[in-house]
Amino acid sequence: MTKIPVMPTLDATVEFWETHDSSEFFDDMDEIEFEVALHKDLFHPDLIILTHRPTYCPRCRNELGDAVIEYGTLREGHLLIIRDVPALRCRSNGHFFLLEEVLDQIEHLFELEETHKLLPAEIIQLPVFSFKSALAVG
Repeated sequence: MTKIPVMPTLDATVEFWETHDSSEFFDDMDEIEFEVALHKDLFHPDLIILTHRPTYCPRCRNELGDAVIEYGTLREGHLLIIRDVPALRCRSNGHFFLLEEVLDQIEHLFELEETHKLLPAEIIQLPVFSFKSALAVG
């Protein structure tokens, strides 16, 4: 197997991996373990995370604008909502994007909430319906 070359820049690294099959370098790779706790945004299920702010929409190449969204996710059976989250929105097709640094801040808010170091700005009442009960009524 081939050795993984050392790249001088991040752009060179990206270009290399876009044009090479990682299976060619399997023997040169270290095995690692890490824990991932992904939180899907329930309000924007197609939200794409970006490492940097592009000039144009990565999906359709149209103009991007700033937007503010609500980010909602389930954690341990509880719905958590974060309001006033800065995002990017395609002005033509409505695609939403979140910068990685914003997602890191959201994760930090979740950690603060989990350790009770962050109090909610408000608590809302949320109705929950049973599918079986709804069918019995209708």
